[in-house]
Amino acid sequence: QERRKVLEQGVRSASILRGKTDKKLGERSTRKPLSGAATGPTSDGGWKRGVLPELEIDYCDIATIDARATNLTEVLQLHERQGMPLLIKGAVRDLDWDFMSVWTREGLTKYGETAGPFKVFRQRNLMKESLQMDIHQFLQEMEAHDPETHPAPDWLVDFGLKEGNPLVDTHNVIVKRFFSHLYKEGLGINNYQFMVAPVQTGASPHFHYTSARLMVYGRARWFLWPLAQAFYSNRDIYDWYMKDYPDLQGAERPLECVQGPGDLMYVPALWGHGVMYMEDTIGMASLFRS
Repeated sequence: QERRKVLEQGVRSASILRGKTDKKLGERSTRKPLSGAATGPTSDGGWKRGVLPELEIDYCDIATIDARATNLTEVLQLHERQGMPLLIKGAVRDLDWDFMSVWTREGLTKYGETAGPFKVFRQRNLMKESLQMDIHQFLQEMEAHDPETHPAPDWLVDFGLKEGNPLVDTHNVIVKRFFSHLYKEGLGINNYQFMVAPVQTGASPHFHYTSARLMVYGRARWFLWPLAQAFYSNRDIYDWYMKDYPDLQGAERPLECVQGPGDLMYVPALWGHGVMYMEDTIGMASLFRS
């Protein structure tokens, strides 16, 4: 009951800041980011940048904090206790990009020469098909994707990578700075979710274990619901966004925020969330059994 009261208070306070959806398509705010100082990578890693301005928003309904903030530990502990999501801006430090080269398009192409195949999802209408595809073939499809003519491209989400893999190990260097205790307490890691995908793809609304999702390159628009409003959708995320999202009212409406390159998103267990990629994206999530 105490936790539910905290959640309800958090949602009420967030609703005051909830962004408006009646902006002109592509209209951007000139206000500074909520976290202020985080910078992100100095290049795009070879990935295509944003191409659909109508997906842009200029507000964030959840708490954000700069990874260099002096009160970071206190804020992390508070959000874990209260079961509230948190976006950590600039989790990847400037010097980290030197050992994150496997996450660039060139680095991933080279890695893919000896790795794979990987799990790729293809969705047509309400039917989702699971395929196996090597990195080279998938990246060719990504490069050829035209969002104007093909709004439902394939997307790669693989759950089979383990520690010792260069993608997992570099991901863990970042995530363990903030959530090392989650790797040790309780039952630890459930799995890692490695994701590479073009604009208009992503995860339909769903919920699961506690997760920490690192965006290495790209940007994603998040939709989040507290436990009482969490649900599953079998639509692909862009189809859901176009057909269901505009009609959501009151408590059905999600909290929203954009995660950028180098940012880390903490999502407590059983919080509903959907993720829509706003450009070519690559990242990984740690799912914890805690």
